[in-house]
Amino acid sequence: MKILITTIRHYHDQPTGSAKVAFDEAAELRRRGEDVWVLAQGAPGLPEHELKDGVHLLRYVPAEVAPWNPARGSAHQKASAAVLARHLPHVDAIHGHIPLTGLAALDFYGDSVHSCYTIHSPVTMEMAIVWRNSSFLRRMTAPIGLAMLNRIEAECLRRSHVITALSQYTIDCIRRIHGKELAKRVRLIPGWVDTSRFVPVEDRGRAKAELGWPADLPILFTLRRLVSRMGLDRLLVASHRLQGEGLKFHLMIGGSGPLRGQLEEQTRTLGLSNSVTFLGRVEDRELPLAYAACDAFVLPTAELECFGLIALEAMSAGRPVLATPVGAIPEVIRKFDSSWLARSAEAEDIADLLRQYLTGKLPEHASAQLHDQTHRDYNCEQVLGEFIAATVGRDEHYAGSD
Repeated sequence: MKILITTIRHYHDQPTGSAKVAFDEAAELRRRGEDVWVLAQGAPGLPEHELKDGVHLLRYVPAEVAPWNPARGSAHQKASAAVLARHLPHVDAIHGHIPLTGLAALDFYGDSVHSCYTIHSPVTMEMAIVWRNSSFLRRMTAPIGLAMLNRIEAECLRRSHVITALSQYTIDCIRRIHGKELAKRVRLIPGWVDTSRFVPVEDRGRAKAELGWPADLPILFTLRRLVSRMGLDRLLVASHRLQGEGLKFHLMIGGSGPLRGQLEEQTRTLGLSNSVTFLGRVEDRELPLAYAACDAFVLPTAELECFGLIALEAMSAGRPVLATPVGAIPEVIRKFDSSWLARSAEAEDIADLLRQYLTGKLPEHASAQLHDQTHRDYNCEQVLGEFIAATVGRDEHYAGSD
């Protein structure tokens, strides 16, 4: 089969949770012998078509349109449709992971092609957060943009043969935004993790040394895109409180994003420069060791977490995940240990959770136990197979086939 996947960015270009789902999907489909193409927004200078590990990567660059111009959204659709016309005139199946390019693909190929759509987070909820922290002009035009995106997402859902979501939280949001009839069509297929890749290590001290991390302090590790909804500013405030109490630890912050400079300045202002390290983008090959080496992973999300693949990766590597009770996070964490959840996403409650961990007041779990439970509930062989079956429109027997 010739299959098109549409996503926001290629995982190789800008790693995000939704891009990782699309990346895993494409790799597995290719492994099963399908002809796989992935369409995403690119940047000037990157190739429009690239073959990487047997998967065709397509990139489109939308025309520059002012934020107030209603044509801003259609610029993405026109640019992506033009790329499809040049490189991929026919497909057998479409799997959309983002509204703008998802609708462009549906329009280009027609409704007779099997189509699946995965809602990672409702587009109006996500973009409302992004635009709230944007320029004055963007905030003023946000209602127009949000209404347009809401219509596009609704059309993608109505026209898709199969709809999936990674959490019940997301389905509940869709019910509120798009109505119960569309929500009833959404299939819950959770995220997954490669439990053969993310595994505990026997000697975490040696793993820390290999990464150049302090070996004599507890390491708290987080991996986030550096944007406002990830709650990193609150994590820094919480760290400042704990440092003032004399608790010793080192916080490793992985990831890139527009708030890096602001967060680094906050770190200096709070006097945390010796206790916090900004790692920048953590290369994919280094991720398993980083998870396994830390003492605990921290997920301090402030708003809208519709699943949290990184939590699964950390637990598969045998590490506890200390998290805020935001969005879908409790759906995952409560399967392991409810005491890992803070009372709220506020800095004071994040600090209290970390304090309990650092003073040994939280239950301990063997690394092997965490890994085994993650494998039982979220291993990619099982869950990704079900996801692939929805993509290609075949029955459940395809989910377990090789």
